[in-house]
Amino acid sequence: MTASSERTRLIRLVQVGRRSLGLDEETYRELLVQQSGKRSAADLTLQQLDKVLVAMKAAGFKPTVKRPVKETVSKRLSPARGAPVKTAEIGVIRAIWITMHRHGLLRDGSETALNHYVERQTVRLNKGVGVAEVAWLSEVLAYPVLESLKNWHKRWMVEALQAAKRTVPINEKTGRVAGYQAVVAAFEQMQAEVQHG
Repeated sequence: MTASSERTRLIRLVQVGRRSLGLDEETYRELLVQQSGKRSAADLTLQQLDKVLVAMKAAGFKPTVKRPVKETVSKRLSPARGAPVKTAEIGVIRAIWITMHRHGLLRDGSETALNHYVERQTVRLNKGVGVAEVAWLSEVLAYPVLESLKNWHKRWMVEALQAAKRTVPINEKTGRVAGYQAVVAAFEQMQAEVQHG
């Protein structure tokens, strides 16, 4: 295959990846800039196109051009939990981020803003080395990032409930604030009443 036909194939694949991941114009351009410093796939070298595709695959894009190669489980994953947990936690992190945006806590609910948050958190957790994309989190790092996001969200919802003079759910056993899901339910109930009241 000539270099030019290989470039055409990779550019096509990047476009397929963009559609499959549902990236809007801004997010797509941001991804290209992050991976190559350029805003257009047409300007990318073969290596840069490859880098963009690796990032898209990390975010969940599964190109159907080649037969899927069996993925080997990374050594970092403990056998008790295995790979599915890693993706599940990343999915939960994304879902909470979107919920926080819907609740009015975040000005920016985009994946880019989430990546900035993840990078700040992982610098703290990972001996000064930040992870630039939520999709690249290892199981070891995904869990503490998820917990810190839940704690931040919960703190904010508790403050909002107190400010509105609402009852904050309490755990009967400990006498402390109830778990994350209970607080989300109370907060969303308050929001629903405010909207319909």
